[in-house]
Amino acid sequence: MQQYRNRLRIISDVLSVALNSSGEGGVSQSVLMRRSNLSYRGLEQLLSQLLSAGMLLEKKDREGSGVRYVVSAKGADYLTHFHQFETFAESYGLRL
Repeated sequence: MQQYRNRLRIISDVLSVALNSSGEGGVSQSVLMRRSNLSYRGLEQLLSQLLSAGMLLEKKDREGSGVRYVVSAKGADYLTHFHQFETFAESYGLRL
């Protein structure tokens, strides 16, 4: 039986993609969608929640024609705690 990602894992995936692309000045919505394996609608809803929670920040791209996303300190803190909890759960034989 195939395991599907839960919401916490999806948030972690999106933040990880944005964090790994932050050296390039942020990440576009299409790259986030592809690399985190989400539909357009799913990503739109999640981006809205992550922006309002302060985990992602919007940044105008260099040309000024689009928006790029960068992980905030709060988002990086979430990733750190998520990975710590994941390691803790796996030490007890649990899988998130």
